[in-house]
Amino acid sequence: MTKYLNSKFLWLALGVGIITCSLYILFVSDNLTFDADPDSSRIILFAIQKILIGLLFFLAVINIKKLPITEQWIAFIIFTGLLARMILLPSVPALENDYYRYLWDGAVTANGVNPYSISPQQVMDKDTVVPERIIHLAEESGEVIHKINHPKIRTLYPALSQAVFSISYIFFPWSVSGFKIIMLLADLLLLFFIIGILKELKLPKTFIAIYWLNPIVIHQFFSAVHYDLFAVLFTAISFYYFLKSKYISAGIILAIAVGFKLYPVLILPFYLRKITDQKIKFALTTIVFAVIVFVIFIPVLLAGFDENQGLIKYAANWINNAAFYTLLKDSIDWFTTTFKIYYVCADCVARWITVAIMLLTIIGLNIKQAKSNKEIANKIVIAFAVMFLISPTQFPWYFTWLVVPLTFSPKFSLLMYSFLLPLYHLNYLGDYFIYIQHIPVFLLFLYEITNKRRMEVIFE
Repeated sequence: MTKYLNSKFLWLALGVGIITCSLYILFVSDNLTFDADPDSSRIILFAIQKILIGLLFFLAVINIKKLPITEQWIAFIIFTGLLARMILLPSVPALENDYYRYLWDGAVTANGVNPYSISPQQVMDKDTVVPERIIHLAEESGEVIHKINHPKIRTLYPALSQAVFSISYIFFPWSVSGFKIIMLLADLLLLFFIIGILKELKLPKTFIAIYWLNPIVIHQFFSAVHYDLFAVLFTAISFYYFLKSKYISAGIILAIAVGFKLYPVLILPFYLRKITDQKIKFALTTIVFAVIVFVIFIPVLLAGFDENQGLIKYAANWINNAAFYTLLKDSIDWFTTTFKIYYVCADCVARWITVAIMLLTIIGLNIKQAKSNKEIANKIVIAFAVMFLISPTQFPWYFTWLVVPLTFSPKFSLLMYSFLLPLYHLNYLGDYFIYIQHIPVFLLFLYEITNKRRMEVIFE
């Protein structure tokens, strides 16, 4: 019994801490909106509480193998995570405003207009291309349309996200809490499939805590209201069917996941590598995936591409909270300036280099066929981690893409993000906070994947 004492204490403390943090966010969220213009003391206190709960989560998770695998502890994990999420349902998104775009896009889509064809700014300017019913819709929205960030840019969210936004509008017009309810239902479904995947991989059910009690996940989905949850959900469902050897179904569901976010496409090569000797399944999986993705993106294609098209703007220009990419771009800038090579676009070159690194990573991971599904899960974690670590945009909510794979193949380094990513809120105080967030993880991750005595053995 004594060998479980420290672990049990940590998990009980984590449970209390997560509930306390959710209550804290609920009560202070009104003062942490952009409209409230919070001062530095409020923002720093907000970041500190997230860092502390993240550190407690990290300490608990690295001791997760010591936690008894009993129905009582499984129930404790599920109940605690569910209660934390429910507490946050009525909260106002803290230090976030992306959700205004969700609410607006959902209303536009539900009213039968392609959200990729007009920008919020065109609506507010009453451009002649804007249908009259959308002008009236803007008046109905009240403050929503006026608080959308980057209003000149047409939406960048893929088509299936628009379907979810419109469903939210139909059932809960202009309600962020209503959207959270839909997300909670999706999250419960995701929990079901995570348990199923753990069973298939013969891993302890207690590993659900890596996702379900993750403070980054709870905050980014149910306080900050980032819709990435739906991409995570369908990626997990796809992987579950893959483990069940239902490869064509896995490919179909993976295509649906891409309809929410583009990143799940990275998994496709791992699926196809598994069935390279099954030519018919290989061909069908590839074709079905490609056709479904094409169909999903037809509304984007119909709207056309220009400098105000969201996906184009994002891919070409967005940089945020990026450590590796910023260093890479600055190095190219220094080189071109020093040698007076003025015709080179440093940002363009840096983006192409990151694409090349990602492609080489995928190829390298697939040269040898994995010997087991656990090895495939590990390779997927590495691919997602490399993508996140070298990306020009390392928003904290993008880390949620990694958390479900980490449930099946935990990495000591990547779990450190639970207490490092909250420093994102302090970036305005100095650029060095970006490097504090990412460099320790980057270095330890390189050690883990190159050293034979990796630190993830803690979880084996």
